Amino acid sequence: MEIEQLINGSCHCKSVCFSIARSSLSVRRCYCETCRKLSGSDYSSVARVARDKFTVISGAKQLVSYESRPGKQRFYCANCYSPIYVTTNNEPEFLRVRTGLLDGATQVEVTGHMWVSEKPAWVAIEDDKPIYLDHYDGPPDPL
Repeated sequence: MEIEQLINGSCHCKSVCFSIARSSLSVRRCYCETCRKLSGSDYSSVARVARDKFTVISGAKQLVSYESRPGKQRFYCANCYSPIYVTTNNEPEFLRVRTGLLDGATQVEVTGHMWVSEKPAWVAIEDDKPIYLDHYDGPPDPL
């Protein structure tokens, strides 16, 4: 039996630590206005992760949430405000984690771009990965 490879991540202050099963990652760049406003960046790289492949190792009591739109909860560290993960009512079996939270030199491959309809004009997409004008709800890509 093969042992599942785990990737660890944490918030800035290390109060919240988590692990993700590597096989469950599906990474996209999101250009939606909400992700841009809440991250202060041109886009965010998010990993769509099966909920049962994500584990909060420590700091669960530090998590606070914010409903950024009906049915979409964003969970943050109450101490440093790092965004930990996002859940949606329309996709309860998955959550989304920002790849910037992954510890160490973890290699991830961006497999597409979503919410390109809200991409700022000054941002160029410089690869040939799939482009989605809005959300992407497909199955996780194999790594």
